[in-house]
Amino acid sequence: MGLFSRKSKKCDPVSKTDADGGFPVCYTEGGSGPSGPCRGRATLVHPVNGIPRADGFMGGIFDDSFMGSMMNSDIRFAANDWYEISAGRGNSDAQFNLGFNMEHGIGVQRDVGKAVEWYAKAAAAGNVRAQYCLGCIYASDGELADSEKAYAYLSRAATEGLPRASYLLYVMYMEGMGLDEPNVYMAMKFLKQAAEEKDPAALYVMGQMSLYGSEYVERSGDRAWKYFEESALLGCIPALTSVGVMLCFGLGGRNPNRDAAYSTLMAASNGGDVVASNAQGLMHLYSMTKACQPKKSEDLFRVSAAVGDGAAMNNLGVIMHFGMDGEGNPEETFRKAAANGSVHAAENILAISDGRPMACELNCGCISLSLIMDETHVREIKNPQDAACSSPDL
Repeated sequence: MGLFSRKSKKCDPVSKTDADGGFPVCYTEGGSGPSGPCRGRATLVHPVNGIPRADGFMGGIFDDSFMGSMMNSDIRFAANDWYEISAGRGNSDAQFNLGFNMEHGIGVQRDVGKAVEWYAKAAAAGNVRAQYCLGCIYASDGELADSEKAYAYLSRAATEGLPRASYLLYVMYMEGMGLDEPNVYMAMKFLKQAAEEKDPAALYVMGQMSLYGSEYVERSGDRAWKYFEESALLGCIPALTSVGVMLCFGLGGRNPNRDAAYSTLMAASNGGDVVASNAQGLMHLYSMTKACQPKKSEDLFRVSAAVGDGAAMNNLGVIMHFGMDGEGNPEETFRKAAANGSVHAAENILAISDGRPMACELNCGCISLSLIMDETHVREIKNPQDAACSSPDL
């Protein structure tokens, strides 16, 4: 039996919550560990006035405007010559293709100004992709930035059924781009429209919002699962991470399945999501996988910490403090973690001097996990014969 077990009846992570919305994380009640079965908590981070506090929901979940790097080529592709001939004769698809290549420097020197000219011709002829691209250019912070035109072109593209245009309008209204203040009503209108049209990012955001609920979105674990699964299947890696975290801790009304959780998180980590790497590290550290390797936690935490994940930096500081093969200064690591948004780093600095237990953490959208680390747990990790490292029997 691993450190976690759903057989404990004293705290049920699926059905009960504490006063501030936390889901208790339950451990085996067997002979070791701190008093009581609950050594951690998964807390839902609530919105403020219906607006998500996790700003990462809205910006740049992934950029599908161009699948690849800008080439800015000195060698002109013959295709562009043919596009230009056809575009000059009024073919809107050729006008879009030529504008797209000019915007991204594909077989031609990059020239956003000329790209806009060709996009505008294609958009006037009803080309939805050109309307979307113009909206993106005008919504950017470049020299051509123009919020009024951005709203106009993206609204046209959304009306024509382009889901990503609806999602970007959600982002703009939620952030109040070009407005006196955010317009949450309009933002939610376009978010729901984008989700209904199966935009992966919109489905991911709806999943996060369904977990805690608000005046705009009904709280529902079942709907959260549906949104996350749909989004993940459509290629949104953060949604895949959310599925893994929910599987691990039994959130959203389902029983935990940590074998499936680890496989899901591995797929998300391989897809480049550093939150998933941090979550894998915690699963190793807290004996939540059959292939449990506590020493592997450090490598996984470092992967996430290297790109600025404050929670992973905090976790790295914790294992440094307890001497679990961590090399470095834990107090300095905690300070860096606090500067990068860690929830527990500051209190862990204080715990260094008074010997109190420390807290590891994971921040995944609106889900914030806090897991206690103390000397008893450290002894179990260093002496696995005293606490067999295996997955719970689910």
